[in-house]
Amino acid sequence: MADETGLAITRAFYVKITEDATMQTVLGTPVALYRIMAPPDPDMPYLVHRLSLGSPLLHGSHTYLLDVWDCAALANSYSPSRVDAAVDRLKILLHFWRFTTASSEIGAGIMEWFSGGYIPTDANNVFHYATQWTIRFGAARDITNIVEV
Repeated sequence: MADETGLAITRAFYVKITEDATMQTVLGTPVALYRIMAPPDPDMPYLVHRLSLGSPLLHGSHTYLLDVWDCAALANSYSPSRVDAAVDRLKILLHFWRFTTASSEIGAGIMEWFSGGYIPTDANNVFHYATQWTIRFGAARDITNIVEV
């Protein structure tokens, strides 16, 4: 059940990020968002995300990691401005985003920005910004039971 829920949540992130018109303007269309890792030599810019549910129970806090990668030379700018713009947009899209899964299995899911920053790379002119988010949620049936008691 947790695996199915994790895939449903990951899919919701994918749709929210890749179908956002502003993100498409910043990173190009289509927005490249890979699960767990990018393929060898991907076109830049791109994003990589992974969800860690941490346990088979869906209650409590879990971690969502989302990294932004870009090549300064391809952006025609030797500054991380495109990465910064993408991170700013991610904060608008995801911070305090409330969601449920399609089956309404998860209720009161909420995203919160936890941390982020640039990570040095060994490739010339490649920018890597790693973000970490906290997801707090519980099962909808339990929230209903608490309210009804």
